[in-house]
Amino acid sequence: MLFAVFNLYVQSNYCVKILMPHYSLEQYASPGRFWLKHLLPALVFALLMLLAYPHTYLDTHIADLFFDGQLHQFTLKKDPLLASWMHTGLKWLIEAVAVSCLGLLLLSYRFTSLRAYRQSFLWVFAGMAVSTAAVSILKHNSPHGCPWDIALYGGSLPLFDLFETPPLAAKAGHCFPAGHPSAGFALMAFYFAFRHIKPRFSVFMLWTGLLMGLLMGAVQMARGAHFLSHVLWSGWVVWIVLLALYWLWPLAESAQNKTQSASLGLLMLRE
Repeated sequence: MLFAVFNLYVQSNYCVKILMPHYSLEQYASPGRFWLKHLLPALVFALLMLLAYPHTYLDTHIADLFFDGQLHQFTLKKDPLLASWMHTGLKWLIEAVAVSCLGLLLLSYRFTSLRAYRQSFLWVFAGMAVSTAAVSILKHNSPHGCPWDIALYGGSLPLFDLFETPPLAAKAGHCFPAGHPSAGFALMAFYFAFRHIKPRFSVFMLWTGLLMGLLMGAVQMARGAHFLSHVLWSGWVVWIVLLALYWLWPLAESAQNKTQSASLGLLMLRE
């Protein structure tokens, strides 16, 4: 995920230079700089995935590692550790995180210490719900099949490029982009929700979301449920959706306006 790695590098260096206890100085920078750092790497990543990635054949190379040609199956498909704990268990864990944000939102009306994070908790829940829903919709309408459904690996569906027209007689595969890893990538919502008040924490959660999505994607690749491209594009979709939501609902600007209003009020009192 080049777009996220690039942004992580910039944000990590920036957080070391924080001069204010609660607010990142970046919120006072021009909006153009923010979008240059967060959108441009994503567009470059998409171009690489469209133009360069198909020529690497990484999808089939990686799938071949987990496919037993003699048994004609992915031997880890029903592995208890991967299928139950790493697949179902991690999904429940991510769902618990999203629900916990709603719980903390409600608790913020009872405990004043949580009041400052009220909008952030709501933003995280909305971001996780919207981004994973977007991936689910794309997946439901996708003609691409999962590796274990592809004829090359004992299935019946054809294998074709991302934007190639599928064969007329081919059934819909409903497998692109990867739905399961999108839940892990959705943790990146914490980055946008808390970057204006907890910049170090937000960068940590950006790393966590990136790594969790890749981990959950690796589990599915080992089971034969997804190709690497399915996982990478899933992370890209989640990132773009979160960026779009942040454009519609920028918490950093709200915090900046409140800070400026408070400063103006203090100046008026002094006068």
